Amino acid sequence: MWIDAPVPLNALPREPGVYRMLDHERKVLYVGKARNLRKRVSSYFQRQPESPRTQAMVQQIRDIAFSITASEADALVLEHNLIKQLKPRYNVLMKDSKSYPYILLTDEPFPKLLLYRGNRSVAGEYFGPFPNAGAVHATLHVMQSIFRIRDCEDGVFNNRSRPCMQHQIGRCSAPCCNIVSQEEYARQVDDVRCFLKGKNMELLQNWEQSMQQASDAQHFEQAAILRDRIRALRSVLAGSENSGLPDDIDAIALIRHYTGVIASIGVRRSGRDLGCHNIRIDQAGDADDIEILQSLFIERYSKASPPAHIVLAASTVDLHELNCLLGLMHPEPKTTILCPKRGSRLQWLQQVLYSGRQMIATRKQGNQQPAFAALAELFGLDDVPERIAAVDNAHLGGKQMVAAITYAGWQGAEKEYYRHYKLDGIAGKIIEGDDYGAMQVVLERFFRSIQEDSIPCPDLMLIDGGRGQLGVALQCAVDAGLHELKLVGVAKGDARKLGEETLWPGWPKNKTADIGLPLQPGKHSPALLLIARVRDEAHRFAGSYMRKRKKQSMFTSALDGIPGIGPGKRSALLKHFGGIEGVKKASRKQLTQAGGISEKLAEKIFLSLHQ
Repeated sequence: MWIDAPVPLNALPREPGVYRMLDHERKVLYVGKARNLRKRVSSYFQRQPESPRTQAMVQQIRDIAFSITASEADALVLEHNLIKQLKPRYNVLMKDSKSYPYILLTDEPFPKLLLYRGNRSVAGEYFGPFPNAGAVHATLHVMQSIFRIRDCEDGVFNNRSRPCMQHQIGRCSAPCCNIVSQEEYARQVDDVRCFLKGKNMELLQNWEQSMQQASDAQHFEQAAILRDRIRALRSVLAGSENSGLPDDIDAIALIRHYTGVIASIGVRRSGRDLGCHNIRIDQAGDADDIEILQSLFIERYSKASPPAHIVLAASTVDLHELNCLLGLMHPEPKTTILCPKRGSRLQWLQQVLYSGRQMIATRKQGNQQPAFAALAELFGLDDVPERIAAVDNAHLGGKQMVAAITYAGWQGAEKEYYRHYKLDGIAGKIIEGDDYGAMQVVLERFFRSIQEDSIPCPDLMLIDGGRGQLGVALQCAVDAGLHELKLVGVAKGDARKLGEETLWPGWPKNKTADIGLPLQPGKHSPALLLIARVRDEAHRFAGSYMRKRKKQSMFTSALDGIPGIGPGKRSALLKHFGGIEGVKKASRKQLTQAGGISEKLAEKIFLSLHQ
């Protein structure tokens, strides 16, 4: 219950609760929690606040409302909910935790694994939060190949009569078709829990013991399956044992810049580094580190259990306050909070800090010139490029072949120069799925546009692919007379992870093409990070166009556009002949047997479908 009536400060209760600072229009300026309401609220008026932000807030306070809670923990929850609901002007505002992705192991007779966001309304066990959806997908990919847990929807699972492709490629044990018993599947689910909880050594020991028992009993097929699982899990865990870091740990670094504060969070779970997650923090320009961290802890750990260790890049913060905060939300188990001074924890924290600073640098308007300068240094260019283009091809099993070209300059993406191309249906030039042929066709059209001055020529162009695709692109540039254009082939590594790319520089000469030695600058190279951003944008643009065309094709038919064929007659033809293939095979006389089709219309349909 909220008390809104004016109350003298010395009449405030000494109990835990939540208070709201109100201005002359009774708008909420600030929401706070207190162990002792009278003591906490009075502190704002007993001396001048040190923070300019707090001074400005106190000058606007005209009234105070408060609510008493049963405990300080209840006050913490109420404060968190009110801040998200009211978004007060002087509170530090965090990104909503509903956006954090989790791994959900559903509570069903045959549980499934899936990525989950939002309120935890689905019954099951939640593991996370993960820094981003990519980390979840990578983890699920590993787990399905090792533990063979289903990920299909219940409607598919309940109606299968034979195993799906996931079973055939060894990524599901097919409980839908009773290939594995419920008891055996339950053991697979227990193994998944062990992996997600970081009990990897216990899991390996159990598998090794089971493998030995199967071998002694001459069940060699079962022993071989367990041997392959052990090898796969050890390969996943390779390198994590010698990292010197705990299995479950978060690293948090606050980075202040001219527009506000960024929290860069590194996540490590079950002995695996899951990457970094950057959160923009609003209204925190002059807030203390402790206030920002308290808000961040409430947002991140109020619903999810914190890891066993948290390291901070803030040596002046009172760790006792943060420990008390975590103790209110999660009394058990105990979390260790440290500000490392040396060792592997400090090195990892510095990597997280570097990641956050790089993200800020890339988002600053007009501040991409240093990355372009690094690009010129990497390739030994005389001048710093001002404009980069990237080309990417996309298709679905050889169908819906498209290509996209994107531009980027010192100020970021130059979307007015974006182009996409439809490549399928070009008779005699491209075979379905021919990446080299598609690259040749799109670059011939693109370079023709440059020659006609309808689009500017980039200083450097990225070719998605290795030496083969680069060779095709160089020949197209030579044929077009673009001898000053620099082209670079970007080949992804085997794991297709950022930092493992190989770069093939190539410069077109008169009637020839020169391909230089491959470069592998690594994930900490600003030049490679710039290349990856531009390449990924081309990949996104091509993929979105391909999906758009696929969606359009799902709702179109070869009968569309034939004069005299409307929705009714089209439906009658498809129903009578069982689909478009049946219509194409029908003779003129057979077409007239469908409802509403005259001989004259049958002639039009036949000619249209067979021209």
